[in-house]
Amino acid sequence: MKLFSGIADLPGKIPTTGIALAVAGTLALAGCENRGTGDGRNTADNRPLTNAVVSSRVETPLPGEAGANPPPGAAAPAAPPTPAMSTDQAMPDIQLTPPPGIANRTRVALLIPLSGPRANLGQAVLDAAKLALFDVADGDFELRPYDTAATVEGAAAAAQIAVSDGVKLVIGPIFSDAVRGAAPVIRDAGLNMLAFSNDRNVAEPGIYLSGLFPESQIERVIAYAAGRGVRRLGVLAPRGPFGQRALDAARRAAAGAGIDLVRTEIFGPSTDDIVRAARTIGDYDVRRAALLAEKAALAGREDEVSKRALARLDILDTLGPVAFDALLVATSEGELVNMAAQLGNFDIDTKRVRLLGLASWAADGTGREPSLVGGWFASPPTANDTEFIRSYRAMYETEPHPLAANAYDLVALAAILGSQEGGAKFDDATLTSETGFAGISGLFRFLPDGLSERSLEVRELTTSGNKIIDPAQKSFDSLTN
Repeated sequence: MKLFSGIADLPGKIPTTGIALAVAGTLALAGCENRGTGDGRNTADNRPLTNAVVSSRVETPLPGEAGANPPPGAAAPAAPPTPAMSTDQAMPDIQLTPPPGIANRTRVALLIPLSGPRANLGQAVLDAAKLALFDVADGDFELRPYDTAATVEGAAAAAQIAVSDGVKLVIGPIFSDAVRGAAPVIRDAGLNMLAFSNDRNVAEPGIYLSGLFPESQIERVIAYAAGRGVRRLGVLAPRGPFGQRALDAARRAAAGAGIDLVRTEIFGPSTDDIVRAARTIGDYDVRRAALLAEKAALAGREDEVSKRALARLDILDTLGPVAFDALLVATSEGELVNMAAQLGNFDIDTKRVRLLGLASWAADGTGREPSLVGGWFASPPTANDTEFIRSYRAMYETEPHPLAANAYDLVALAAILGSQEGGAKFDDATLTSETGFAGISGLFRFLPDGLSERSLEVRELTTSGNKIIDPAQKSFDSLTN
């Protein structure tokens, strides 16, 4: 493996098996040499991935739930797999001799929901982890999944089992409640955790969050818009904690970019409230009244100038521009399309007002709403998505979940840091390297307070998808200088 002064890069031929992403090999810390990673030694005959380890605690079903018939539309909980026996355990009165080198295995825990209503998500994360395991890890790396059931209690129990099994690092859990359940156990054991959550409230030293924060996306796209001439910003945000985070982030980003935040509006999920918010933020009633007043003033005049002016007003719905030249719409999917349509209904011309948004705007079909075409949003780099998606489809015959790339990167990172000369490097100093790591989801680094930072690109919605208009930075030095 060639070493670089910053983030390591993987030179040479790209392998043709597994996910085959050269960028996975760049998940090496500067100055740390990788020993034997990514050589394909994890094959079907040599798998360090154990069966899922589940807690012995079993929830008593509520009346009428016996038999495990799930409610309509809910996924049936997966049957708990048989707990894996640690390779160095022995049955009573039987002397076992472990295979050569087994004592040197680097064990890493993967805390995910493998039972309960979120089991499908846990399985999707596990599937992505397997791809990284077989692409990057060597034969001494052991990934051990533990079932959290997506609950506080389940995560705490899973963490206890993982610690007793001698893991050196914990990847997961996914949800913030599960992070809260597992974190005290992991801290008390002196271990570090790389969780998938983006809830800043559960971050702390040693409990590192790898989720994509809305704050970083908002800051990136607003800064880009400011650099392209935007001076007045409006914000539409959904009611609730996420919307409040988005609004707070927009305030900070606007102040940092030197632009004015001139309008904000919070909306609920109902169509009626979306209609109200679109009508209000664009001052529709005021602008409509101004138009009607001007038309009334011109209606009684007989001069040609007044008649021509009145003819021009007849094709308008309102008079005067909106107060902002860019509008952040901090929502996605159905709410986003509905809101965009309502903006047009209330005479907010999205050819004059630039719409700004989040990475979720990249979803298929978003550009089919005409009002959204031309909108800008920030997202992790997508250059490696095609190969990753192709490999995932080939292996599992389904589309990867949005968390899949993150799961791949974290497991690849653990496998590489676990193979360092002199032993695994899962300490705080290594994990919080200022140079960061580069994976299929782009450049990222963990911060000492438990948060993380990503280099994001800006993309523009088109009728056929989206396109990159401002690439992600290649190093964190260029982000801070």
